[in-house]
Amino acid sequence: MKKFLSIFLILFLISFTAVIKNSTKRIDDEIFTTKENIRGLRKDFENIKLEYDYLSSAEKLIEFQDLYFSDELITKDIQNIMSINETINNVKIKKFKFTNE
Repeated sequence: MKKFLSIFLILFLISFTAVIKNSTKRIDDEIFTTKENIRGLRKDFENIKLEYDYLSSAEKLIEFQDLYFSDELITKDIQNIMSINETINNVKIKKFKFTNE
């Protein structure tokens, strides 16, 4: 009976170790895949951010205005921007609130 119990225990431990090893291998593969995806997305994000920063700089916007819009655009004072809230019976005009004020 002791032999049977010890053999059963050894086989159980071997199979349990194999299951644990396979599951950790699968988890490691998923972590590696996720890290590779994040690396690719981070590279894309950096390129898009660089493009956004370059294209939205004040100098570039003025250059694009001169190049494509010539006299079609006019400058406005930021303090004169108003907000219009329209309901069924009422129209309200109030000063626009900026987030960094």
